Amino acid sequence: MTDFGPNLRTLGLALGLYTQVEITPRDDDKLIVETSGEGAGSYAMGLRHPVVLGMMRIFQAFERAPQGITIRIHNDIPLNSGLGAEQAFMTAGIIGGNNLLDNPYDRSQLIQLAAAATQRPDHAITSIVGGLAAHAYDGDRVMYRSLALSPFKLIVAIRLDESFERPRMPERVQMADMLASLHSLPILIDAFGEGNLPALVATLQKGIMNDAIQRRIGGFAHVAEVARLAGALGVTTSGGGPAMVFLAQDHHDRIAEAIEIAFENIRIPAQVRVLPMDTQGVVISMMQSA
Repeated sequence: MTDFGPNLRTLGLALGLYTQVEITPRDDDKLIVETSGEGAGSYAMGLRHPVVLGMMRIFQAFERAPQGITIRIHNDIPLNSGLGAEQAFMTAGIIGGNNLLDNPYDRSQLIQLAAAATQRPDHAITSIVGGLAAHAYDGDRVMYRSLALSPFKLIVAIRLDESFERPRMPERVQMADMLASLHSLPILIDAFGEGNLPALVATLQKGIMNDAIQRRIGGFAHVAEVARLAGALGVTTSGGGPAMVFLAQDHHDRIAEAIEIAFENIRIPAQVRVLPMDTQGVVISMMQSA
């Protein structure tokens, strides 16, 4: 989850949606890619799949590769949702390729490579380290830190239609808007650390891209109001949309059901899920098998 509220291309928050990749060396020289779950069949198989492209980054760096491999991919992250599915694919490929070569890169080096390959360090770093993470650049090198987080559940609603187009970030913004966003960012970070939902809701309203994104999401105001009446404290978006993310103290399942009905009433297909935050990122078992 990225680009929420005053945060733009800085913070990433890991949610409990996963891409699982199993890579098995073969005795022949074939490349077999099998996919299941969200977006299965949406990408070209073979060398053009993002998982394979990620693996190739490792193989090219060390100028060696297995003769043949079978790659099985199961994905739970909806494509084109603003939740970073393609970045997760490529990051998984980088980690999987590193494992196949007996881990020549450590985690810090993997993060540098994944940040460059995906061109979205916020997605790549968070998928590897989990939790809430921040990054900045020192020249070409990415600096990153894991931040304090008191995990809680979120309600995520994802439109399934293909008509959404993300707005471009403006080249210039009003100084007052920029300052309001910058002033809110430390409060946002502290609120995540304390699990302070009222403070989070207040700061999430300050993003300079909020209005532009919300206008692109059909039915945003209607769904947000239905969620509020059902008990949600506030709503933001992820990755420039169309994913809507709702905050609530309790009754998450009831609120999720109300959101689903709200989308049905305006004839927009959507998935609504109650998700935990992920604080582990890539675990050892995943690195060994993927």
